[in-house]
Amino acid sequence: HFGVLGGGGGVSQHVNMSPLSLHDVARDFASVQFVIPHLGCGYVRELLHLMWSCPNVHVDTSGSNQWIRWMPEEITVKSLLRKYLETVGHERIIFGSDSSWFPRGFSVRYFEDQVRDLRELNASNDQMEAIFNGNARKLLKL
Repeated sequence: HFGVLGGGGGVSQHVNMSPLSLHDVARDFASVQFVIPHLGCGYVRELLHLMWSCPNVHVDTSGSNQWIRWMPEEITVKSLLRKYLETVGHERIIFGSDSSWFPRGFSVRYFEDQVRDLRELNASNDQMEAIFNGNARKLLKL
């Protein structure tokens, strides 16, 4: 799990949180699929570089993505979705694989927001089906 320093309850995490720390492992174990959550959670550039060089790395859209508030540049979930669609394509974007714990569960608002964002980005029905269902099913061999 990668992300900004802090997590549930603000607990600091390991210092090697950049997705690039997975590069050698992802490259050497190309048959293993890796899913990086929260649209890169503060490490978007690094994740894009990793995904460019390792086709077995996927990005997930889960959670509230409140980490965006802590970024110095103005970004939105929609702008991140656009960037991932333009660079790695819809085939490597997975919706919500890192959901919250019971009983809170995954907020339907995040789903609705991402559906709206993808529609505004003119994602096709096939692309949306892949992101919200097919890509995870394929990854899990279901």
